[in-house]
Amino acid sequence: MSVIKKTVIAVLGVVVIAFAAVSIYIYVAGGSGEATREVQARRVEPRQEEADDRTGREDDSDPQQPQPAPPRVYAAVPGRSEARFLIDEVLRGSPNTVTGRTDQVDGSLAVRLDPALIEIGEFEINLRTIATDDEMRDRTIRSMILETNRDEYEFSTFVPTSIEGVPETIELGATVNVQVKGDLTVRDVTRSVSFEMAIVLESEDEVRGSAGTSFTWDEFEISIPYVGGNSIVSAVDDTVRIEMDFLARAVDR
Repeated sequence: MSVIKKTVIAVLGVVVIAFAAVSIYIYVAGGSGEATREVQARRVEPRQEEADDRTGREDDSDPQQPQPAPPRVYAAVPGRSEARFLIDEVLRGSPNTVTGRTDQVDGSLAVRLDPALIEIGEFEINLRTIATDDEMRDRTIRSMILETNRDEYEFSTFVPTSIEGVPETIELGATVNVQVKGDLTVRDVTRSVSFEMAIVLESEDEVRGSAGTSFTWDEFEISIPYVGGNSIVSAVDDTVRIEMDFLARAVDR
């Protein structure tokens, strides 16, 4: 056997061993994706002064004038809500959209019909439980991208700071479109983002909603490994889309 052949075989052997080692690391480090606890976001607490501002009522208003009812608080129903990410890639030479989903979502909101008031509470998502259509991709996400195999990175939170677009009144069954700005935390990075949110009060006891926003990986200091070169993934889009659907029911306050 020639020296060249021996060299080629040796190099291939090293590559195979390295690939196997990386695969084993990803598989082991990625873990099972099991949650350490249930999601539990802080419940919204409607501020009375905000309710007064919405009605235009002042302290010296007519005491005989009927006062508006307090807003009702609605909390996400466990297992009936979903958060997901969508990102475009080129996989084996063909365009592909990766979708990762989890139903481990908790959050709340306060709603009053007339005069209208909407206040959004904190939302918490368990990123460790996100699953795509490929187990090795999921393990890579947990071990090398979002690093949610680490307990301190398991959860993501969105803390609203403002809401725009609330109408004067809200009707049952009507869709209300608002813009909710707040602080989104992924791993140990917090950035201000704005969600487009649609809210439907289906009954006095139930609210459905959806929300979405987009940002780049760089904004949250996230990098995607193994793209290009000999990888089966030749390109990944810089922008990721985040979406959420939720079902919330009235709770006792």
